[in-house]
Amino acid sequence: MNKILGLALLSVLALAGCSGGGSDGGSASTAVTPPISTPTATSVGGVATKGLVKQAKVLVCRIVNGVPEADAACATGTTGTDGSFTVTMADGYTGPAMVKVVGAAGSTMMDETTGADVPYSMTMRAVVSSVSGTTTVYVTPFSEMAANAMMLSMPMDATKIGQANGAVQNMMTSLGIDLSVMPMMDLKNDATDSTRLGNEANMVKQLARVAMAAKNSSLLKDANGVACNATGTTTSQQFACAVAAMASVMTSYVSSDPTKVTNMMAALNAQNVTNVTMPVRKTDGTIGMHIADMTSLISMQAVMQNAGMALNTAANTTNAMMGRMH
Repeated sequence: MNKILGLALLSVLALAGCSGGGSDGGSASTAVTPPISTPTATSVGGVATKGLVKQAKVLVCRIVNGVPEADAACATGTTGTDGSFTVTMADGYTGPAMVKVVGAAGSTMMDETTGADVPYSMTMRAVVSSVSGTTTVYVTPFSEMAANAMMLSMPMDATKIGQANGAVQNMMTSLGIDLSVMPMMDLKNDATDSTRLGNEANMVKQLARVAMAAKNSSLLKDANGVACNATGTTTSQQFACAVAAMASVMTSYVSSDPTKVTNMMAALNAQNVTNVTMPVRKTDGTIGMHIADMTSLISMQAVMQNAGMALNTAANTTNAMMGRMH
């Protein structure tokens, strides 16, 4: 009997030794949970202007399966008093996107012909072939033309988006439109680059033409054929009408309506851009509004000096800039 009990006791002790529950630092292993990978955020920033657009809602919408996602799913932000915005996409999205600048309560846009702010109650868009890292996009009536073309050409993809932006630039070659150029003068960052400053000044000039054509020309018309400058329309309505009329010239991402293009170009070319309010990021980084005759070298040089550029530098830079104005 003692022998049997002894064997049973040895068996129990052996099982206990194999249980892994001891505290002697033996060979027991503990499962390790791998760290959770956090995506690197991407961001989209830039400036919205038809006259600077202030306090408007900005949506950056992924293009999924050829279609912009619903507004509720888009990353969001707000334009500042200088029209600038930065929207972060926390999921690290990379790929094609549509940027929308949407009117909200208190949103305004500057009227370049008077310098006053008027209500901004429309939507302007831009399409981007690929968002990655930090992406810059400028939302203007010209980018809206390309975005509208893409809405007529779904499913969207990066190739079509590039072609749509290119088609608008080619159409507007005589006005020197480049969708990648900042639509305000930036003396703080670009004062040593007269070519870039000249391109920026030209974008301001062409946007001023849009404002003037909206008020002065009967060639820009709404969907019902009514001129944007019809009696009784407000400045805000005229601007919204002109932006929509320009966008409507596009019939696909590579085609346009010849009659509408002719009327649009005639309306814009007829405007003599004198005594308009120009937004300038001054040498100290603040935004100044300067009244200028953008056809005059002397007037433009005065703007540069008032924005903080030294006399000799302003003279040399303005000479180079004026050669890039259309």
